[in-house]
Amino acid sequence: MTEIAVIGGGYAGLGAIGALQDVPHVHITLIDPGTGHQLIPELPEALSRHGSVSNHIVPYDQLLESASVSLVNSRAMSIDWTLRTISSANGSVTAFDWLVLAAGSEPSLPPIPGLREFAHPLRDAADTLRIKESLRYLKEQRIVVVGGGLTGVEVAGMLAPDHDVVLIEAAHRLLPALGKGLAEYALRRLQRSGVITTVGQKVQAVENQLVILERDHYGFDVLIWAGGITVPTWVKNLGLPLDNRGYPLADHYGKVGDQVYVAGDLWRVVVDDHDVAATAQVAALAGTYVGELIARKIQGEPGGSPFLPRIRGMLISLDPGQGVGWVLHGGIPVRGMSARTLKSLSFQQYRQKLARRFNKPWLVGSNL
Repeated sequence: MTEIAVIGGGYAGLGAIGALQDVPHVHITLIDPGTGHQLIPELPEALSRHGSVSNHIVPYDQLLESASVSLVNSRAMSIDWTLRTISSANGSVTAFDWLVLAAGSEPSLPPIPGLREFAHPLRDAADTLRIKESLRYLKEQRIVVVGGGLTGVEVAGMLAPDHDVVLIEAAHRLLPALGKGLAEYALRRLQRSGVITTVGQKVQAVENQLVILERDHYGFDVLIWAGGITVPTWVKNLGLPLDNRGYPLADHYGKVGDQVYVAGDLWRVVVDDHDVAATAQVAALAGTYVGELIARKIQGEPGGSPFLPRIRGMLISLDPGQGVGWVLHGGIPVRGMSARTLKSLSFQQYRQKLARRFNKPWLVGSNL
């Protein structure tokens, strides 16, 4: 029996498991501390007045019922590369022949005075739940969101109908992953929704109910940090070669060691000398790619071509009814209700893909 360990049950980890679970004579162990697969791109919607965090988590005990897949419901802590074993926080030890390291990322919190003390980072379902518990859904409650990328913009837009929202971005415009015209449309839409937007200023310090910028300052009741992601510290300490930004040094196939691969946020994918944005879509594609690659190698087949993600689009929710982004390979811009509808359809399409991959028809049309 060939033992495959997958660390992380996100989009990349499930993509790899889906590609590997039907390979003969293979046993897969998923190591993850959570209760289920978190639909990370949907979490900003859980912050809306009637949103529920649990609706955006697919329970592992219902999803992973195949005899070829086991779950270690704990956090991976260290890896012995000589013995090829993974030690987890609950004391379990998992042996592996092949490893897919898809542990995701963690919020990047720079050493700004007061930031760790007062800010709510937003990266996963637990973060989302803590933020939601602090919201009162009253206009007099001021929410300051730091980070004008994909997550920050969506959070600001979702909270605007019920709160006084300030969005802060250190760069000179929002949404650097989108074209300038689409970013300007998003800015206008947010401002019409009442979001105060401040660009071109970095946070200098955070005090109790006050965020201090280079020129301005804003009071807050809740401070949400959406200012980027980084490689988890424990991954940096595994002894793998790292690049100049702390990412595991992977080749064009995701390989970082002998029968060891990375996928998802831990794989810094570069195409034509440009970093590919770390999105759920890219993570799912990378996980499936690595899973299929390992499956071919186990069965003695050629490995195939290097990973080249074919991104179908990028869509951002600006509020419960509007969105912005682009679709298809040529990058056709979409705005307004049509973009928001397409965003919702993309969520449903992913659930349909999960349903097919793991033979769970209840996922289709389900709010979980």
